[in-house]
Amino acid sequence: MRGIYAFIVALLLFLSFMYFLQSGQIPGMGPKRYTAYVIINPYAYRDYYEIPNDEKARLEQMLSIAKDLGFKGIGVYGLEGWMAENRLPLILDLIEDYGFEALIYINWLDLTRNVTDPNCWDQTGFPYNQTQVDAFLNYVGNISLIARGYVCVKGYVVQYPYWRGENLTEWWLHVVNSTEYKENLQKIINRIHSIDPEREIYLSNDMIEHHFVSDFYESSRVPYDFANITGFGFSCYSTKLNRYLDDLDYYYKFFKDMSKKYASGKVVFSEWGFKTNPYPPDKIEGRVQDEKEKAEWIKKVLEHTKPWDCPVCYFMLHDFPKEDNNDWGIITDNLTLKESAYAFKQVLNSNSQEWYEAIFYFGITLFLIILCIFIFLWAFKNL
Repeated sequence: MRGIYAFIVALLLFLSFMYFLQSGQIPGMGPKRYTAYVIINPYAYRDYYEIPNDEKARLEQMLSIAKDLGFKGIGVYGLEGWMAENRLPLILDLIEDYGFEALIYINWLDLTRNVTDPNCWDQTGFPYNQTQVDAFLNYVGNISLIARGYVCVKGYVVQYPYWRGENLTEWWLHVVNSTEYKENLQKIINRIHSIDPEREIYLSNDMIEHHFVSDFYESSRVPYDFANITGFGFSCYSTKLNRYLDDLDYYYKFFKDMSKKYASGKVVFSEWGFKTNPYPPDKIEGRVQDEKEKAEWIKKVLEHTKPWDCPVCYFMLHDFPKEDNNDWGIITDNLTLKESAYAFKQVLNSNSQEWYEAIFYFGITLFLIILCIFIFLWAFKNL
């Protein structure tokens, strides 16, 4: 009888250990949240309404390519186009069919204007224009109503609204610290959470501090203390490649620290990428010499971020040829693979890391099974 009790105790210990291991609650052990995402946005915000006749087939081709390259998740970007033409269910249906995870990217827009008007991207209405804020709240509410019906949707990435261009310094000095800014941003978060409370919500910082300071810890002005958020997202489009990996580590640690302090401790590396053409012409963020250098840097970043405990989201799958040859993409507009695409395929389809993890877990399991048998036999012998 003692042998049966001993076996049951050992089995329960084993099952408990495996549960905590799989849930990531044992320090230094268990599965990481590292997941390679690629962002898609087939409709440039000025041209999204030029929907091709073979739209569904084209989207299926994109997702098939992403699957073949080894991506596990899709970032759905450019929601203004998807929503204006009622295309969000189409892409989420396909993402679910192809077995991807999905993150929904939400950027501030002036939705009192038609989204075909480039001025809808003027962000100076936030946070003081309540008519614009209300229109945007209705917009994110409609997005959430659609997205909550899909298992594939893991969460939302909400961009901090910020004034651009010549107004950026004014925004930094006066607006971002205002009561209205934090209150209205909280309203956006609350609207998503109230409709889709089970999904993660990340506030994403599009390198805002990078424009002003080198030490985020000392000089950050962006508010972090919000209710109903899971954590923070961050972008990294370095202007100096010789310090890019150092910047990555700094951003990751900073936003991890902020998330531990104000939220769950989770983060999303929400945007990164490289291009050979500058856009606009006076900007050099993410610029590399050619496709060969782009592919090399993609490999470096993927290897560097593999130990990270967060999704890693590349911007983006395809080029926007109508936007001044803006070539962030790893496939062309006609869906042919570039050298940078093969870099993703090489790294993401490598099973070396999974092989070592499988051996590790197999060893633990085998050890515990042997231990259980030993305890059972020992107890049985001493009956």
